[in-house]
Amino acid sequence: MTMKDFSKIYLLAFLIFADVAAFAGPGDDTGGGDLGGGDPPPAPINTYLILMIGLGLLLAFYSIRKYKKQIN
Repeated sequence: MTMKDFSKIYLLAFLIFADVAAFAGPGDDTGGGDLGGGDPPPAPINTYLILMIGLGLLLAFYSIRKYKKQIN
């Protein structure tokens, strides 16, 4: 491996671990062993699920069609 490859690996590792450290802040300890505050309400994941499936299928058909045109 060259020095350029090592620098890319170190940069990637730094970006990954810096992101984890930025979001892993301490919580509010209540003294009883758990963190203060309740759980946040659950996020709905089915709001745009049908739309995302449709867009995914369109992207797949577009990619396959583009690939077939490239071969011919």
